[in-house]
Amino acid sequence: MMNKNFFEIKDVTFSIGGMNKVNDVNISIKNEGDIICILGPSGIGKTTMLRTIAGLEKVNKGEIILKDKVLSSKKIHVEPEKRNIALSFQENSLFPHYTINKNIHLGIKKNSTNDMNINADEIINILNIKDILGKYPHQISAGEAQRASLARSIISQPDLLLLDEPLSNVDQSFKEDIQVALKQLLNKNKITTIVVTHDSYEAFYLGSKCALVLDNEVKQFDDPYNVYHFPNSVEVVNFLNR
Repeated sequence: MMNKNFFEIKDVTFSIGGMNKVNDVNISIKNEGDIICILGPSGIGKTTMLRTIAGLEKVNKGEIILKDKVLSSKKIHVEPEKRNIALSFQENSLFPHYTINKNIHLGIKKNSTNDMNINADEIINILNIKDILGKYPHQISAGEAQRASLARSIISQPDLLLLDEPLSNVDQSFKEDIQVALKQLLNKNKITTIVVTHDSYEAFYLGSKCALVLDNEVKQFDDPYNVYHFPNSVEVVNFLNR
């Protein structure tokens, strides 16, 4: 039977520098355009998972499959630039010698053949970064840099968008608006996304599915309602009640 999931992690152990971080992971994204969240405390291995999916780390066990193509396994390693996966890190990844406008529009060129029609101005407005387009990265705040990096990633129209704590530097007062806008933007453009966060409210709002990572494993992978109302272990309950 053909693999019908858009994206799949099968029995992968995520490790970095020879240290296992998250063991025997099975996570799938059924449909293109779905958003799933990886939730868990800091330092648990969530970023390592994203780096591995992007191709920055290799796997020794299991398979990572996107659109019926194996990207990572013990024998196969597709280079990061050939994956059409965009990774937006928590820390600033903008080019310092380019304006914010140029940084954002760098995303467009490489995918000009793509038939999806993402409107750069709309993204710039939604993420509220119009006023900083003429500035350079050193002239803006961490929150603004994070939103500019996010805009660049979305504009590149990836098959899979990976967001590492995308709103960690955004002001609390502004955070909810951005969450709502981000979800609308991703849904409207059918951008399949994996969001890493330690914030359960953010995970439950953004994700149609949520993988909760605790003690080196995915404890529960389910829709947010079930994770919240039907936690499958004491550890999950304790994490959600912190």
